[in-house]
Amino acid sequence: MTHHPDHEVELFREEGAYEVYADLPGYDREQVSVRWHDGRLHIEAEDHDDGAKRVYSRHVSVPRDVDEDGITATYDDAVLEVHLPVLDGKSQPGREIEIDG
Repeated sequence: MTHHPDHEVELFREEGAYEVYADLPGYDREQVSVRWHDGRLHIEAEDHDDGAKRVYSRHVSVPRDVDEDGITATYDDAVLEVHLPVLDGKSQPGREIEIDG
């Protein structure tokens, strides 16, 4: 059964991975493009119908390093699901900032 997100794009942390769900009603699989670049997931879709052009573009960042070779995506019932496995042993990028007060 396909998970239909409550919002246009949802990001969930599962055990060992992030799951991204994007609701793309009205787009066929061939019109959807997904790529991983510079630590961000890029989702784009484009539809041309009777001279009108409809474009969808979203970028999703995750706070951990991702195993690029393990990324998978499925598209079913107008919902794109992308699985982003987290690299083991990697800490969050950046540094923790202590809060005074």
